[in-house]
Amino acid sequence: MKSPASCDILSVCVGLGLGVLAAADAPAQQGSGDPFAGLGPETVVSIQALALGANQTVYAGSFGKGVFKSEDGGKTWLAINEGFTDLFVYTVMVGPDKTVYAGTLRGGVFRTLNGGKSWTAVNAGLDRLETQVLTFHQGVLYAGTGSGVYWSRNRGEKWTADNQGLSNFLVRALAVDAHGTMYAGTTGMGIYRKPAGASQWARITPSRLSHPRDQLPANFVRALVIGKTGDLYAGTADNGVYVSSDQGESWRTIGGQLANASVRGIAIGGGSWFVGTGVGMYRSSDQGKTWAPANNGLTERAIQSFAVGRDGTVYAGTSGGVFKTEDDGANWFSTNQGIGTSRNPVGPRH
Repeated sequence: MKSPASCDILSVCVGLGLGVLAAADAPAQQGSGDPFAGLGPETVVSIQALALGANQTVYAGSFGKGVFKSEDGGKTWLAINEGFTDLFVYTVMVGPDKTVYAGTLRGGVFRTLNGGKSWTAVNAGLDRLETQVLTFHQGVLYAGTGSGVYWSRNRGEKWTADNQGLSNFLVRALAVDAHGTMYAGTTGMGIYRKPAGASQWARITPSRLSHPRDQLPANFVRALVIGKTGDLYAGTADNGVYVSSDQGESWRTIGGQLANASVRGIAIGGGSWFVGTGVGMYRSSDQGKTWAPANNGLTERAIQSFAVGRDGTVYAGTSGGVFKTEDDGANWFSTNQGIGTSRNPVGPRH
């Protein structure tokens, strides 16, 4: 998930996607080399990524049906997959020049210069095509992939690896603070940090078995977000949300119902803050001090991705399509006209 460069979106990151983006936990299957074999009955398309464009434009990346676009705030959708060779989309991002990018499971990065009328693969330099997160910072496009972090200065035409110091190359989340320090969230090895101008990443999370109580366990990090005050928020797969006020040197947890949550995305910066989990959405109206469920109308509670507009509108991508709220999460309604149904997996097994 996940489009920090969009002028219409607040600070949001989804752990595929967080923007952002995010994955569902599907049971492992045995006896088949194809991870998508035996998918079961038809179901509404699983939305793994959401990104906001100008005005009422919304992009939705699905797991199995490619990218959908809405130009009326999600009321109606149209599939926009001309040029795609992989319809399993992890992340969608709108760049500062309105170029739209999509990261996929097996096809790498796709780019459209015309609002989705046609897409082109832009993978030169990528060692492994699995791309789970995309973000912009000061004119540079960054990709978190199955083979680490890559950057491009020419809208993806050529990628350069940036992996010195990384011991885990499956990068699920990226964030950059106001000082240019970059953070990478990984699967199994926690978070890595690289200061501006540095060439080496350093791991800032210790072993799960020996971590002090004020440290972040080295687990599956799905989402990273930088707050307005510089605080770093990390959403994990099985330990909820952690917060650091000193660039990752020490951590504190957000307790309550979020303590052991499987976090898929974090959005902060507006009047209300949101955390999307595998069992629903949580909202805070006091800058993260307290959290409460905000699921009225959400018939699908497995939140895969979400995006928050500056007008307070929130879109949630779930295992059952797109939901929307216009009253700060008090009430949700399904908005899937044009997305339809598909014999589709619930989401990637991460």
